[in-house]
Amino acid sequence: IFSHRFRTVLKTLGAINQVSTESQVKRIVWITVTGNLFFFTRAFLEAIFAILLIIYWHRTGTVAEAFSHELWDSYILLKHWSEVAILCLMLYILQSRFTANAGAAGAGSGGRSGYDQVPNNEADAEAKDTGNLNV
Repeated sequence: IFSHRFRTVLKTLGAINQVSTESQVKRIVWITVTGNLFFFTRAFLEAIFAILLIIYWHRTGTVAEAFSHELWDSYILLKHWSEVAILCLMLYILQSRFTANAGAAGAGSGGRSGYDQVPNNEADAEAKDTGNLNV
């Protein structure tokens, strides 16, 4: 839902500024999809773990043994390393290039065909109008 709104805003801004926003749209979609998969999977596993812990508590009357079990340590390690993995994946998505010309478009007006550089002052503008531009 939110990625669709971001996509609409970016496409509108791209149309106003006459630049391509496809790479940003792809990044937002990938971040949304991977983030949702990660957090829904984690929430599902946490819910299962909570249910199992409640069942264990009803059977034994205490949960102290569950937290001192060797599988608890494995669970905590898996939980923290999965967070590191999702952070690395998000960083990769943010740093990656989704199109071959994404770097050229962001490098300045030299990579855009059909656009002229806006003159810095009136003298440059007049010189450009007469065809005598001193660079």
